[in-house]
Amino acid sequence: MKRISSGLIYLLMFCVPLTSHAAFRPVDLNPQIKSGQLVQKTGNFIVLFDKSTSMGDSHGKPMVNEATRLMHAKNAVMNMIATIPEIKLQVGLRTFWSEETPLIYGVNSLVKNDYAKAIDSIENPNHRTPMGKAITAAGDDLRAATGNSAIIIVSDFSETPGIDDIRPATVIEAITAVNAEQGDKLCVYAIQVGSARDGKELSEQIVQNVAGGYTVNADNLVTPMAMAAFVEKLISGNCSRYQQVVAVPKEKTIIVAAEPKVEEKVVAAVAEPKAEPKVIAVVAEPKTEEQIVVAAVEPQAIILAFEDINFDFDKSTLKPEAQTILKRNVQLLQDNPKAKVRIAGYTSASGTEAYNQKLSEKRANAVQEYLISEGVVMPARLSTIGYGETNPSMYEAAPTELYSKAAKANMRVLFEIMAR
Repeated sequence: MKRISSGLIYLLMFCVPLTSHAAFRPVDLNPQIKSGQLVQKTGNFIVLFDKSTSMGDSHGKPMVNEATRLMHAKNAVMNMIATIPEIKLQVGLRTFWSEETPLIYGVNSLVKNDYAKAIDSIENPNHRTPMGKAITAAGDDLRAATGNSAIIIVSDFSETPGIDDIRPATVIEAITAVNAEQGDKLCVYAIQVGSARDGKELSEQIVQNVAGGYTVNADNLVTPMAMAAFVEKLISGNCSRYQQVVAVPKEKTIIVAAEPKVEEKVVAAVAEPKAEPKVIAVVAEPKTEEQIVVAAVEPQAIILAFEDINFDFDKSTLKPEAQTILKRNVQLLQDNPKAKVRIAGYTSASGTEAYNQKLSEKRANAVQEYLISEGVVMPARLSTIGYGETNPSMYEAAPTELYSKAAKANMRVLFEIMAR
């Protein structure tokens, strides 16, 4: 991207310690893998690492304690690798700058120390950003791969006006072509370094053009818990399509009963009845109570569909209608005493990412506190996480429109099934 005098920044790179990375203590996900709580579905991934000139710019976020975007990006990838549990993965690492996109690791089995050395070797950012070329090369790397794959793009995604730099049209053409070849086997994750608005928009455009994926700012991955949540999504292949319409609740987990049951009493409001035997479904907006009798020969499946909770702009206070919905969700938890959930908070795109991150956490905590206050759900069954403005339910074409349909859809809390 733009060429600048980088002598002072390079000096800072050697003078400022890697405080964030040195203090990072990864969450151990191995117990979740062994217990079956976290199921591996992704077998391969390629990291595409931006090494263009602007990655040498000052990161501009003192709280992160990293002098440049390059250092912040390296630490993010280092922390991701450190958090990955002991599973078998085929991985690669490509840098891209000027007209180059060399493969500096793999594609081979993941050996964490060797991968970390490859990341550490990335230095001297310079020249333009051939992101489209790197994406095409990643598609070639994954062509012979078996199973599900992921492409992780780490960049500031920022285009310098008037400069032949990223060439956004070429980027979208490349990711569309790779997605057409890989289809549902591919997830794409865009990790933005820095906070340039045009960079955020390009990262969102990228994930809108694939079967599944989402964008997240590296600032929101600095804590071990946040990085663990990201790695869980990466491993599990949990990358539902970036929504451009208001989403019907989709956070569903199938819980298979240990023994067949003859009858099951549930709350149901079926919007679109389906001729599917031996399935009891709970969907959004339950209104009536029915007695459903199923003569099951095989174990039956209960789909738990928790309803989303929406908030007013810049608020974390539960509205009366939200409390009504939560009472129904409490009933689901009571009916399925082995289910554990993580309460995930989100925000609209208006405001700074740091502010939105805190607001999303407040919303998740408000829901958790209400459920506990009802006295029927044990605290050990609940956990919370805030995703800020990432992974929205509906794309916000105009983030400054505070009360748009898209913005209202994104001011929400939803439930993620963590264990059965």
